[in-house]
Amino acid sequence: MADLENYRQIIKRILTEYYEIKLNQGKKTPEYEVSDRLALDEIRDEYLWFRFGWEDTKLVQHIIIYLKIKDSKVWVEQDLTNFCIVDDLLFAGIPQSDIVLGFHHPSKRPLTEFATA
Repeated sequence: MADLENYRQIIKRILTEYYEIKLNQGKKTPEYEVSDRLALDEIRDEYLWFRFGWEDTKLVQHIIIYLKIKDSKVWVEQDLTNFCIVDDLLFAGIPQSDIVLGFHHPSKRPLTEFATA
């Protein structure tokens, strides 16, 4: 259980750092325009950084990073950044054996050095 709480704190810290870096780089936009947002759900153990809003007449809905904790493992479902969240999770102390590269097909996961599920 200690690992689970530690993993939650690590994920929240890393995503918040990424989000703040992005906010400091970008211009402030009105709420109706496209903006980046964080959703950190410790009850369901799902953590998202996403982009949402209107770009002229087009609705923008885009997941940038999606992580979840399932069966005491950190699942990296999506990472469309240049930050490489997997490296930061490892550096923060989460072992490869507790990280699942969910963006890889299940048949390909055994070919990595990470957890398969």
